[in-house]
Amino acid sequence: MSILSECLDYFVKKKEQNIAELAKKCRVDRSTMYQYIRGKRPLQNQELLETILAELRLTPEERSKAMQAFEVTHVGEEKYYRRKKVKELFASLLTLEESGARKFIEKRDEKASALSVGRTKENQIESIFCSQSEEIRMLYGEVEVQKGIHTILRSALEEGGPVNLFLQPGTMLFLYTINAIYECASASPIRHILCLNTNSAPMEYDTLDIVKSIMRCGVAIKEYSPYYYYGNSSEHYGMMNILPYFIVTDDCAVQIAVDGKNAIVHRKEQIHQYFKDSFSRMLQLCYPLMKSKVGLDRRLTWGMDYASDYHYERTIEVSSGLCSLQFWNRDLIETYLNPSIPGYKDLLEGMVRYTALLYEVKKKDQIVILMNSRYVLEFIQTGVFREYPEIFFISPLEKKDRKYLLEQIFQAIEEGWYHIRLLEENEFPLDYRWETVSHQNGKLYMQYCIHDQFRIFEFEIPEVTDAVYDYLQNLSESRTVMGEEASEQLLKRWLKEYLE
Repeated sequence: MSILSECLDYFVKKKEQNIAELAKKCRVDRSTMYQYIRGKRPLQNQELLETILAELRLTPEERSKAMQAFEVTHVGEEKYYRRKKVKELFASLLTLEESGARKFIEKRDEKASALSVGRTKENQIESIFCSQSEEIRMLYGEVEVQKGIHTILRSALEEGGPVNLFLQPGTMLFLYTINAIYECASASPIRHILCLNTNSAPMEYDTLDIVKSIMRCGVAIKEYSPYYYYGNSSEHYGMMNILPYFIVTDDCAVQIAVDGKNAIVHRKEQIHQYFKDSFSRMLQLCYPLMKSKVGLDRRLTWGMDYASDYHYERTIEVSSGLCSLQFWNRDLIETYLNPSIPGYKDLLEGMVRYTALLYEVKKKDQIVILMNSRYVLEFIQTGVFREYPEIFFISPLEKKDRKYLLEQIFQAIEEGWYHIRLLEENEFPLDYRWETVSHQNGKLYMQYCIHDQFRIFEFEIPEVTDAVYDYLQNLSESRTVMGEEASEQLLKRWLKEYLE
């Protein structure tokens, strides 16, 4: 029996339903219904399944379990849980609070005011040791380990020094280490080595779960650079396997147990140097897990490189508003780009070149655009791009310019390379500050905008890029998404209603 047939059999017995009567109510041949429930024949018609569930009078929780069983049976357990994790990854980005990001940006730009509270770097580090001559210190218990790590990180970050992490996401140790770094809001470079395990089971903590954690770090910490290798986290250390994780700063190295309940702080020069060298050697064998570009100027530089290399057969974009950047011309850019932005002239010319190149390369391929219908309507009504920071525009777009952009989109649809599909806000997978571009042959880009900041995250790991493309393709073809023709007709109706 399949997972679905087992589920149906359970609910039929629980609700004390007669299969023959159920078949009659659902207008299905009795023998066919028996085959569905006994697992002799696969049930692939979702509408029929929903009719059966309605007749069984299932609770919302029971219905959810049955629909999950249908999807698992239909697509396979591995693909089902992979799509579920991608959905959870997107959902986790919705919980990144704007106030928290604002606090980080403001605090990051301050001078090292924390040094004025009266604790110097030296006495912060000294507080961990019993005497000035002590070079190795054991930390026992989770609280003492956390306090020690926090003191060491604060000392390094207030000085602007580098921090090297060899920690595995998904552990409490990783969480309180990252929280300590975030609290200091420093511009120090943070390099993080982690391990990816390609043999994890569908429901275990795997690469997609790791990426979910890493994305949050990438938004909150400016100079955060994660690297990865495949294997297990203790294979490189021989006798160090009991305490395989470590943190290295310019002042000391901290060797930590997996459970975070024991640690050794080393400031003896030879041992400290050994950990520095070990981290450097490992880094040479690793690959970037994520590349981050910060700021509009770097976003344009990245965009030119990206567009020049844009030669993919199939692309899915997720844009909360009207995805129209490739249709902007010089007149529009000169009219609305804020001239008070630092480096305005270079920025203007860069945007003109970038938008023109983006248009030329995109129209050679096939682009599916998933849009948030409410945000698109808001733009048509108001001319405000919610998905871009207000600082970049001097005013909302006038009606004639909004109409121009929509007409360009309709022309691209007619030319056959631009495919729009609208989603209701409650079905849209991302916050308006995020935009995603997923390529069928293995590249993923995610953009985050807030205040005066653009961040571009690049991924090339097949376990991630393939999973996200599959999820978005499945979403674009689901019943919750408006079809291309219906989406186009709705946009034309809005244009006529609000812009003519």
